[in-house]
Amino acid sequence: MRISIAEAKTSIEEAKARHDEAASDVKKIEKDMSEFSNNKDSKLAELQKSLEKLKKSFTKDSAEIKPLQQEAREAKLEMEQCGGDLGTAKESLEDCDSTLQAQQEEIVALQAEQSQAKVSCVAYCTT
Repeated sequence: MRISIAEAKTSIEEAKARHDEAASDVKKIEKDMSEFSNNKDSKLAELQKSLEKLKKSFTKDSAEIKPLQQEAREAKLEMEQCGGDLGTAKESLEDCDSTLQAQQEEIVALQAEQSQAKVSCVAYCTT
């Protein structure tokens, strides 16, 4: 599970980097388009095509990021739940350990009492 969380985080980071790069490219192209809109019709057409391509890439990257983000959220929630379960299990273990310790002490006390009873019985029977 930790490996898939790490992989999801890495994929999210990579997709975010691609997303940021595409967003900066879109801004650059939009700026270029505004600069060349008067006299450079061919350059403008080229920039428009490039912009459309980058917008499609941006949309695709955004679509890829969303499920990865959801998966990361779910994995984080699951990890938090496991942490809570681990805490509960540790408390239960501590309770079991103290119960076991108390029972061992009781066994030792009962064995000592049994030994005294045997000695008393032997002494009573021999008299």
